[in-house]
Amino acid sequence: MINISGISFHIDEDAFQLLSQYIERLKSHFYGQESAEEILGDIESRIAEILQSQRSETKQVVTVADVIEVIGTMGQPFEFEPAENPRMQTEIPGSEKGDKRFFRNPDEKIIAGVCSGIAAYFHLDPVWVRLIFIVFIAAGGSGILLYIALWFVIPEAQRTTEKLEMRGEKINISNIEKSIREEVSDLGNRIGKAAGKSAGTIRRAGSGSGRIFESIGLIIKSALGWCWKVIIILTGIILMLFGLSILLALTAYVFGWTTGIYENNEFSLLPFPAMVRMLVGCNMPVGYLQIILIALLGIPFLALFYNGLRMVFRFDRIRYLGLTAFNIWIVTLFAAAFFAMKIYNLYEFNEEKQLSIALEKPDADTLHISLLADDPGMKYLKYDKYVLAGDWKTVITREKEFFLLPRIRFEESPDSLFSVSEIILARGKSRAEALEHITGIRYNITSNSNRLNISPYARIPMETCWRGQGVNLLIKVPRGKYVHLDRQLSDLKPDWYYISDAPGGTILQMKDYYLEEIRPVE
Repeated sequence: MINISGISFHIDEDAFQLLSQYIERLKSHFYGQESAEEILGDIESRIAEILQSQRSETKQVVTVADVIEVIGTMGQPFEFEPAENPRMQTEIPGSEKGDKRFFRNPDEKIIAGVCSGIAAYFHLDPVWVRLIFIVFIAAGGSGILLYIALWFVIPEAQRTTEKLEMRGEKINISNIEKSIREEVSDLGNRIGKAAGKSAGTIRRAGSGSGRIFESIGLIIKSALGWCWKVIIILTGIILMLFGLSILLALTAYVFGWTTGIYENNEFSLLPFPAMVRMLVGCNMPVGYLQIILIALLGIPFLALFYNGLRMVFRFDRIRYLGLTAFNIWIVTLFAAAFFAMKIYNLYEFNEEKQLSIALEKPDADTLHISLLADDPGMKYLKYDKYVLAGDWKTVITREKEFFLLPRIRFEESPDSLFSVSEIILARGKSRAEALEHITGIRYNITSNSNRLNISPYARIPMETCWRGQGVNLLIKVPRGKYVHLDRQLSDLKPDWYYISDAPGGTILQMKDYYLEEIRPVE
């Protein structure tokens, strides 16, 4: 019977003598060396693990063959000391790879050592693993739950043999000694720094009790310094999440990976590629503006992410990175100014044309307003409306046509007659071009008895860019008379002036300069 590292084993006499001689050689080799007891303790623990793995229900006695296997696995002292035989020294067992296991790394941890343990297992820089977790956190917070789960599932590497397994290094005498000496050296450096600080504190405190308040102040200062480090890390995490989330959202919008921006459950802004194609696509490439916008708006948020990353992981500033990013940003700023001037020139001149619509019964008591049933735009009545500029809205059809929503304004008539005016607007690089855009607009209005029939949308020719084209309807209503809005107008949702909400099927009466809802039609 023999006891190794607190575990008892049945062993035959020859095996006992061989194992005893091996352990004595190890003790002789490490005698007088720093951390000899800790190294020998870990070696004996590893020998016990190997012998225990050789046990079975039918085999309980350690044999010579088992001891030879242990020695072959752990290695002989002459294999890693500066020996005279160089050929033998090249066959160090520690140069081979061993079995790997997941452990949390306590030596390089920020919170629990999960990321540094995974990095050690895959031989990666811990920074990249931490970045992956941050991406998961930014993508809905799943990274936090994953980290906590791994914290509880993965054990911490406390013994030297566990740290070697974590890195996939073979557990033998050479690697155990090397690992322990590195740990002792690192611990010595940390203790030396701490001792130096403590000695300075003691010297400043002096032997008299009158300096005790200075010592207390130093302790408070140390605690505040620790709190400040925590605040810096939390601030860095916030900057990283904010910068990364805005950068991803900006990229998705600029490259059209989103359907549009919503406001009050309605589309309020076109996807960027579609909007650029419609506003300036006839005169300049869309790709240029996408690259400029990403660089102009993305670089500041990328800088936030980068500085937050440095605050959390405390790595050195990448040389020339900031200067290079700033120079790129300046170049894109000038490019943006250049394209902004070109876009301004496309809309420089403004023209309008006003037409009077003849009503069959301008003296009627009620004017009925409805949509033209046979108009091509009726099938797009319930399509989503996108904002172009200001309060001009459009519908984009499956054929990529642009249907413009009209504006409808009511005013008090100066006499006892209804009157309707159609005002067509357009812009261009010149007055001639603006007038050409006006003539290209298609919008139908008809009058039948006391009914005004209008198209739901104004259409512009296919493959034509928007240059401020739009249609305003000015309807003048005599005081005391009525306007009846057809029910389909509630699906169209045109831009009403002087009416906060005008649902279809409503009767309104002109009061003093404003329309008042009387009742919905039953």
